[in-house]
Amino acid sequence: MRPLTRYLLTAIVLGSCFLPFWSCYSFKGISIPAGATTYYVHNFEDVSDLQLPNYNITFTEALKDKIRNESRLRWNDQEADIEFKGKILGFTVSAVSPEIGATTAFNRLEVSVEVTYINNGAPDKGWTRRFSQFDNFPSDQNLLEAQEDILPGINQLLMEYIFNAAFTDW
Repeated sequence: MRPLTRYLLTAIVLGSCFLPFWSCYSFKGISIPAGATTYYVHNFEDVSDLQLPNYNITFTEALKDKIRNESRLRWNDQEADIEFKGKILGFTVSAVSPEIGATTAFNRLEVSVEVTYINNGAPDKGWTRRFSQFDNFPSDQNLLEAQEDILPGINQLLMEYIFNAAFTDW
């Protein structure tokens, strides 16, 4: 058998072994339902008592970007196979790390959200869950000063948790 033919035959055999998994798995370890090709993220509603300006838009866009960049799904705002919607539940600021003399070294911002995952191809696979994440900032800063530094990291972790809950079955 000629070397080129042998390599071609090996490629066909290996390719046919992975073909059954190709429709629902990627090499990143995510599991997208077979047949699902599109997604839609509804604008998240901010129902928190302490509302940060435009945070719901920032959050919605971050989730769209996460799915677009890390899955094979395509954006579709009409009859999408997978949908996400939810609410920004709250922003909680609390004191942490007390120092000698009963002052605090850090404040903690915790962001809580509720997310609904809808699989239109298999409605029984949908869920609604709460996610929260926090980060600390120096007590000599107010929240408006600190939010630009800490919200991107909080959002990144929230997106990771939501994405994993939807596409890795954890």
